[in-house]
Amino acid sequence: MLKRAGRGQQFKRGIRKLFYRNEIFFLLAVLFLIGVLLGACLIRANGDSWKEFIRQMVAGFSDGRSTQTIAETFLQSLTGSSVFLLAVFLCGFCAIGQPLVCLILLFRGMGYGLTAGGVYSVYGISGMGYVALLLLPNCILTAMILLRAGQSAFRFSTGLYGAMKGSGKMTARPYCLEFSVLAACLLVAALIDSICSYLLDGLFFSM
Repeated sequence: MLKRAGRGQQFKRGIRKLFYRNEIFFLLAVLFLIGVLLGACLIRANGDSWKEFIRQMVAGFSDGRSTQTIAETFLQSLTGSSVFLLAVFLCGFCAIGQPLVCLILLFRGMGYGLTAGGVYSVYGISGMGYVALLLLPNCILTAMILLRAGQSAFRFSTGLYGAMKGSGKMTARPYCLEFSVLAACLLVAALIDSICSYLLDGLFFSM
């Protein structure tokens, strides 16, 4: 019993340390999820008026990907995510860039919420398979990358603000190196997205 209690206490301490060391990450994750919910609620509130637009958007996306090569799909997926990663990266070099980082993650979450909610509102349960197999994997991977990027940009921006106040010096090399790694991770995510689209296009692209 004492060993179990000790393990329980260690587990709780580990969870607290994880949270305190990554509080910015969790804050941005909450904002991202709020964005997803806002996007889904926006679709629900205006579903009837947007249905035809959503149908055309999904059909255009599906038709486009069904005729693309893996390389073309890879470049399309990479370009869409890279824009957000670049925006977060640049926010880090702004001494007051923290609110901008939060807004970018919130906006990205709204985009996913609008897309997933739109597909569900038009296609119902059958659309959930499309979301789960083709949209969700890329969403999760790119969201984790952007959240990590947002955490780094938030901290670097805060440090830059402190350096401007004379509290210390800042070097951009570790920051740039981390974003190079995150960019490489984004390449992998885009590759997975393109492979999934190529393998599963016959299942959903007739929607």
